[in-house]
Amino acid sequence: MYESAPWSVEAWSRPFESCPLVATRLAGAGNTSTVSSNSSTHSSVFCIRCGTTRGVVSHWLRSETNRDMATWARVLVQGCHNAIICQREFSFRCLFQGRPCQLIVHLDRGFTLLDSGLGPTSKALWSFPFDKLKGSADDGNKLLFLDFLGPDEGGELELDMECCPKPVVFVLHNCLSAKVHSLA
Repeated sequence: MYESAPWSVEAWSRPFESCPLVATRLAGAGNTSTVSSNSSTHSSVFCIRCGTTRGVVSHWLRSETNRDMATWARVLVQGCHNAIICQREFSFRCLFQGRPCQLIVHLDRGFTLLDSGLGPTSKALWSFPFDKLKGSADDGNKLLFLDFLGPDEGGELELDMECCPKPVVFVLHNCLSAKVHSLA
C-alpha cells in the first residue's frame, strides 16, 4: 500500500504497508454517495482485509466506476488464488498441548501437525485433509480451533499460535476458495 502513486524505483520499494496476498481477502464492495453543495458524487468502494500477527488490518479503497471496482475485485481474488497455488504449502509455528509444533497447511494434502522436538526428523502428530474440516474458529488473540470429522483423533483441536491466528485463518480461507474456484 502506498500513500500516493510511486514515481521512482526507490518509491516502489518503500510502501507504507504491505500484506502477503495469501493472507489477504476481499471483504466487501458497494457504492457510496456523497452530496456536496455543488454536486452529487457516486463512487464504488471495496474493502480488503489482511490477516496479520497483530490482528486484522482493513483498507477501504475507492474506484471511480462499478466496472473498475469489479476489475479490482476480480484481480485481487485471482491474485490471492494464484499466490496460494504457487506456494501450495504454508507453515506456522504453534503449541499443541504445550508442545512446540509446526502446523503445515498444504493446498493438496490439507493439515499436518509436526512435533518440533529435538532431533533430525519431525514426527507427524496428526494429519487431516481439507474435506475433514468441519469448522474453524479463533479467539482473535492467539488460539486457533480446528474441528475435524473422524473417529480417531477428530473433534476440536486447540492450537496456541503464540500470536494472532488471523494469518492462518486467512490462508485457510484462501486455500478453500482456490480449491472451489479450480472446480469451476
